[in-house]
Amino acid sequence: MKLSLTSFFFLFLIGSAWAQVKFIERLEVPSEMYEPNFEMTRLEDGLVAFRTVPEKGLNFRRKLQYFKSDFDLNSTGVIEFPVKEGFDIVGFDVDKGFLFLLLQKGSSTNSDKYIFKINLETNKGLEIDANNLLDMELVEFLVLEDKALFLGISERNPVLQIFDLNLNSVQTVQGIYNPNTQVLQLRKIPELKEIEIVISREVKNRRKEILLNTYDLQGNLMREIKVDNFGDSDEDILDGLLLPMSEYQQAMIGAYGYDKRDVYLGMYIMDINEFGEYQFKKYTLEDFPNFFNYLDEKDKERRDAEVIKNLEKEKVPTIRNIYSIRDVYTTDDSYVVYFDHYTMVNSRGNTRPGVYSASSAYRYDRLNRMGYTPYFADPFYQNNYPYSSNFQVSTEYRYVSAHFAKVAKEGNVLWDNSNTYDDFTTTYSEPFGEMAVVGDDVYHVYVENLDVVLSFFRNGEKILENQHFELELIKENERIKDTDPESLKFVHWYDRYFLLSGNQRIRYQDESGKEQVRDVFFATKILVDGDLYQPEESLD
Repeated sequence: MKLSLTSFFFLFLIGSAWAQVKFIERLEVPSEMYEPNFEMTRLEDGLVAFRTVPEKGLNFRRKLQYFKSDFDLNSTGVIEFPVKEGFDIVGFDVDKGFLFLLLQKGSSTNSDKYIFKINLETNKGLEIDANNLLDMELVEFLVLEDKALFLGISERNPVLQIFDLNLNSVQTVQGIYNPNTQVLQLRKIPELKEIEIVISREVKNRRKEILLNTYDLQGNLMREIKVDNFGDSDEDILDGLLLPMSEYQQAMIGAYGYDKRDVYLGMYIMDINEFGEYQFKKYTLEDFPNFFNYLDEKDKERRDAEVIKNLEKEKVPTIRNIYSIRDVYTTDDSYVVYFDHYTMVNSRGNTRPGVYSASSAYRYDRLNRMGYTPYFADPFYQNNYPYSSNFQVSTEYRYVSAHFAKVAKEGNVLWDNSNTYDDFTTTYSEPFGEMAVVGDDVYHVYVENLDVVLSFFRNGEKILENQHFELELIKENERIKDTDPESLKFVHWYDRYFLLSGNQRIRYQDESGKEQVRDVFFATKILVDGDLYQPEESLD
């Protein structure tokens, strides 16, 4: 009888846990199992997804497919356009109800290019030639006010060009093309019709200075903030995420440490006022007492003791692995920050992050994109060597832990916590963990193999850690026959809703009761709800 009660209670706990992740809406598009994925980007009223696939027959032509969806995943249906022979999508953006696709013929830097501009209301398209640009390895493509922004690498130097789609003219932005310069971030400011760019530049004695530059859409420098007096003489900004301006105030948040020694010390917050004046707040392990909460009790006590020992010797405790900013959620009076803690090693045995490390590689626009991973262009993806695809080097990333903290804008740490990745190892070079902040709740969710993995914090307290959930369908009379794990993408959409997409093979019964199989691209809307968690209770 005791065994039966225990089994029943165990099943009850599993049922309670499963209820925390709900698969609530699903969209499907007929697709062969291993056809290219649809890329997705946000719209004000939902999303738009697109891809190119080969035409049927003995030719090398491709066709463009795209569809729109609202927030309930109600689709307009797939619309198709022909694509010039030999061309494929290498960049995309959305601006003012238009989808802009950059298509390129082949992979060389001097390949022919054109931009396909699609009106998402009328579904009419316009082709715009884009061949009067510098030869470059493309890193980012954005569009604002019919001005296309091309960020790339030309002759091992970063370059930013602004292409006027109406006048067919090109302007090269000054002050960026330099071998000692690295672009950390590019973001649009639609309300001001301007762009911001974060630049890291090496100066004397291998010291780095950070430039926060604002340009108009003609490439004129509107504002320059030169950050050249950060911290102590040997301390450096190692990465950073520049946040949008709010009420004439702005902030950049990231990791700092000793670049020459590849040592991470902690987090900084740079506050910037309307005049471009800035000041720093720095945070070390002394400020994050729960940093080692991802460890078991014994190991946490040992690591906490090491921190105390360093502090007693007036030494700043160091972080052993790469400590990289991933996301920031801003409230009226605080920031909720999310860092990943991991190691990397490539097939040549190199573990040194270096100047072009995972923490300092170009950061795509996560606010507007939904899992955008430009494999064709991202210099970090291309074998982790500085702006070059000539080295065939594979890299593994061993994720140790994820770290979260809520910091008041006045500077005090309100809470911090962490959860383990259980040394999850991947060759995927982009950040994959997603954070959602809803009131006092913080959700950390990602996909590992074929499971959705959830951790949940409330008011800084860790309620659950790394709870695994199998993929589900919406209809009870259908079953998943196969899923392509390489096709899966998982992103935070809004509020407590996430979006999972990929390719699957579904088994179902037709009207006659006969079993059938269909191959689809799917997008599933997922709700996470920490209130449904039932904590385990002890049994007498």
